[in-house]
Amino acid sequence: MSHDKRCSKPQVELFFRLFEAHHGGHLFVATKKWDERCAYALMQKEMIVRLYNHVYADSAYWNDLGVEDRIFQLASAIAVVEPEAVFCGATAALLYGIGSAHTLLDKVQVLLPRATRRDTYEFVEYRRWRAGEVWQLGPFTLTDPYRTVVDIARTSAFRYALGYVDGLAREYDVEREELRAYAQANCRGLHGIARAFDVFEHMDGRSDNGGESEARAAMILAGVATPELQVEITRPGNAGYYLADYGWQMPNGSWMLAELHGLGKFEDDVQNDPEHTAAKTYRAALMRDANLRAMGHNVIHFKLSDTYDVKAFGSMMRGYGIPTTKPYADS
Repeated sequence: MSHDKRCSKPQVELFFRLFEAHHGGHLFVATKKWDERCAYALMQKEMIVRLYNHVYADSAYWNDLGVEDRIFQLASAIAVVEPEAVFCGATAALLYGIGSAHTLLDKVQVLLPRATRRDTYEFVEYRRWRAGEVWQLGPFTLTDPYRTVVDIARTSAFRYALGYVDGLAREYDVEREELRAYAQANCRGLHGIARAFDVFEHMDGRSDNGGESEARAAMILAGVATPELQVEITRPGNAGYYLADYGWQMPNGSWMLAELHGLGKFEDDVQNDPEHTAAKTYRAALMRDANLRAMGHNVIHFKLSDTYDVKAFGSMMRGYGIPTTKPYADS
């Protein structure tokens, strides 16, 4: 067997075309037989990687892509190779703009008919679900937004599923009862559907983003009472209001307020520059907190990483006197 790493002229030409595709923000799709032969030869020489049937990339380019870019570019290429492919789960949710929990975005999720077989690929996951109604979004065929979220809610941990349920409410103005009615009519008998209905009970479109939903899910898992979201505290003299991510009203009428990301969102290599935006925002937040405390309220700050150890996070929140309840049992 030859170990010669030199490329033939056609392979060199294909290599330059591959980089041209990357420059345009795309993976390389080998649509011609000769391109496929050249690409396969380059893959054998470990110069490029094969991501899907006829889909290739330079290893360095692929490894440097962010999580969401990987999913978008590979799904786009699969849609070219297989126009009938139906994308589902977290992949469809990302394309809809409903949510993007990175833990669920390690692979492109594609529906596969039960009698169909496919080669396996590291970054593609086949699901053998009934598609139901599908939507067309540009080049993509997707499970409809309701079904997409139901599938995520019934197959994913509560911590991540809640963000997608909230995202459907926020981005598509879907009410909890609408989603429940859809699932009752279209998803009865599906594996995990009972856990999906449990997730629906905590649906709240006021959550600004997936991070806020994930942090709220950690609170619920830890037995912290479900907070009010986007709490508005009127400033003295009715001069507008202060806004907090989470809040619990205490028996004496005051509020315990919580802000996700805490002061970490103001960190910056040059924040010592008095004119820098981060420093200005930092000082404004300190002043806001001081004003809220002067009004009889309390404010805490935390980072999403503080929620990863749910038990420790619950203890921290209880230490601030935040009300508690029975922890959510994630089945």
